Amino acid sequence: MDNQKIILLTHEYPPKRGGAGVYCEELVHALQELGISIEAWVPGYVKSSDNLKILSLKGSQDLSCSFRMFKEIFNKRNSFPPSTLLHFAEPGSLRAIIRFGWLINNLPEIMITIHGTELIRFCTNPIEKMLFLKFLKRSTRIHVLSKFNKNELLKICPEIKDRIFLFPGAPGRNLISDNQNKKIVSSKKTRILCVARIHPRKGQDRVLNSIKDLSKDLRMNIDCTFVGPIVKERFYNNLKKLSENLGCKVRFLGDLPDDELKKHYQNSDIFILPSMPRAKSVEGFGFVYLEASSHGLPIIAHRIGGVEDAVKDGKTGILADPERPKELKDALERLLTDKDLRKEMSRGGKNWAKKHNWRTVAKNIYSF
Repeated sequence: MDNQKIILLTHEYPPKRGGAGVYCEELVHALQELGISIEAWVPGYVKSSDNLKILSLKGSQDLSCSFRMFKEIFNKRNSFPPSTLLHFAEPGSLRAIIRFGWLINNLPEIMITIHGTELIRFCTNPIEKMLFLKFLKRSTRIHVLSKFNKNELLKICPEIKDRIFLFPGAPGRNLISDNQNKKIVSSKKTRILCVARIHPRKGQDRVLNSIKDLSKDLRMNIDCTFVGPIVKERFYNNLKKLSENLGCKVRFLGDLPDDELKKHYQNSDIFILPSMPRAKSVEGFGFVYLEASSHGLPIIAHRIGGVEDAVKDGKTGILADPERPKELKDALERLLTDKDLRKEMSRGGKNWAKKHNWRTVAKNIYSF
């Protein structure tokens, strides 16, 4: 693809924090560093920058946003250079072309990325599923981030087996460890960190319930910090109530800029994010696990979706069964009481994170 113009289309992009947005922004940055021609079509809330085309859409998956993205593609359809690659890089832009792309016959070469949730939401409605399958077959290259996504994709469309390429993601470049060994702030307590939007799918209630089930002595020596925007207000209020009588310090810091979040990674001892299975959503990978691993944090997570591709059970962290809450509590207790295991997983996590970088991802998925 050396002479190919790449247009990456997305409804999610920083400063909005989320896995799909991180994926898109990191690819754009990696390609710029590699000297590859890239133009990203992004929603209206994004700050203008080189190689970004700001669209007048808010960045959701509703019909209005889908139609606006389609209209941009439709209006440009006759001006794309012959070597153009349209990369539908996240669920919003992909849903737009699924809904309306059948109205365009002369699209350039198409590439799509499957993050995970699409395999549930786009297959619920029979008509949308039919259009989704049609678009999958129309694509020349399909990137998936985990074995789970690949296997689930093959279940619904085995004909595209030879066009699926599995390459895991990488930690965000602004959040990866800079290899400073000393913590900025020392503490006698064990610091537990959870980074995710405050939402039932992310399992913050499971974290607090696991702490509640620990012995009093262990609870007294814990500081627990949650970082992430409040998406479900009622769920957040329930979390606040759960945290009131735990006998340990619990903080909810909301969303943080990268430099502040990086300090929390650096100052913590254990990372926990027990994502939960949901009817219309799934954890397709999880870049935050690699970010935490780069800082040497042993991980505690649930064995669901594509998490197993980001967390190596027994080497970089401990995976628990989401249907057995006691396993999560036991994993937490084990890491709190076994410092040697924490050190071992810390080393394993750092080595594992070093194997992932966005330049390599970009080279692999675009075949440079």
